[in-house]
Amino acid sequence: MGQRLTSSISEAGGLLVVSMLAVVVAAAANQPEFPRLEGPYLGQTPPGTSPQTFSPDLISTGAVEACLSFSFDGRFLVFRRGFREDTAIYVMENRNDVWMEPEPAPFFVKEFGFGDFTFSPNSPELYFTSRRPLVRGGAPTEPANLWKVAYEGENWLEPVPLGPTVNSEIHDSYPSVSNDGTLFFFRRFDAENGLSEIMRSEVAGEGYGVPKRMPREINTQWDEWDPCISPDGSFLVFCSKKPSGFGEDDLYVSFKRRDGSWTEAVNLGDQINSDQSENRPFITADGEYLFFNSNVNGNRDVFWVDVEAIRMLKP
Repeated sequence: MGQRLTSSISEAGGLLVVSMLAVVVAAAANQPEFPRLEGPYLGQTPPGTSPQTFSPDLISTGAVEACLSFSFDGRFLVFRRGFREDTAIYVMENRNDVWMEPEPAPFFVKEFGFGDFTFSPNSPELYFTSRRPLVRGGAPTEPANLWKVAYEGENWLEPVPLGPTVNSEIHDSYPSVSNDGTLFFFRRFDAENGLSEIMRSEVAGEGYGVPKRMPREINTQWDEWDPCISPDGSFLVFCSKKPSGFGEDDLYVSFKRRDGSWTEAVNLGDQINSDQSENRPFITADGEYLFFNSNVNGNRDVFWVDVEAIRMLKP
C-alpha cells in the first residue's frame, strides 16, 4: 500500500510539473511579440510644430510616464514609469539600428529614490537626481542630490555625485547641461510650499563653480523648476506656475542675448501647454525636437514637437 501511494504521489507530482510547464509555455506563446523598431526615435514619424504623443502604447501608456531622454549618439533611450514610490526606470538600446525591449536600468536603486534626468548633448553621460548615499555604505540623503552616470563600451559605470560645490543641504533636482558643460538645475528653497528657483553653474576645473540664481527674467515669486538648456546654450525651457499660464503649470522659454543676458520668459503657447500640467522638458542633442510631459490625455504621457515651435517665439 505504501509503495503504491508513493508511486501515485510521484506520478501526480510529475503531472503537476508538466501541467505547470504547459501553462508557462502557453502564457509565453500568448505574449505579444515585441515590435521591430528601426531608426532614430524608435522609428516614430517626426512631429511638426504641433505636439504629438510619443510612441503610443509602448512609451506613452495608461500608466504614468514621467520623464524621457535620448543619449547624444542615439544609442540609448531612458524613461521613467510610475510615480514616487512606484517609480521604475527603464533603458532601451539601439543595436545595429534596431531597438531592443525596455529593461530595468542597472543604475536604478529603488530604495534610494530616483528623480528626473537628462542626457548630456555631447557625451555618454546621464545627469539625474537621487537620494543615493554620498559615501559607500552610508545612509540615503535627505533631500536629494545631483548625480551623473556614464556608459562605456557595453557597461554602465558607477554613478558619481556632482560634488559639494553644486549639491547643497536642500533639494537639488533636474540637472541639464549644454555643449560647453554649463549646468542648469532647480533648487527648492521652500520645501513646505514647494517654491523653487533655477540655478546655473559653470565648469570649474574638474567640477563646477558655485551655482548662481538665474535672473528675474526667469525666476519669479511663483515657482520655477525643470530647466532644460538647448545644446548650444541659446535658450532655456523651464516650467513655471506663473498666473499667466494656461493650466496647473506651463512650459516657458527664455532666449540668451549676445551680451549674456536673458530675454523675458514667454509661454510656449496653447499648442504645447494646456489647462492641465506640462513639465519635464528635454531637447535632443541635434537641437531639433522638444520632448515633454503632459497629463492632457488624462494620465501623464510623453509628447514631442519640432523645436521650430520654440524658435518662432524668439524676439
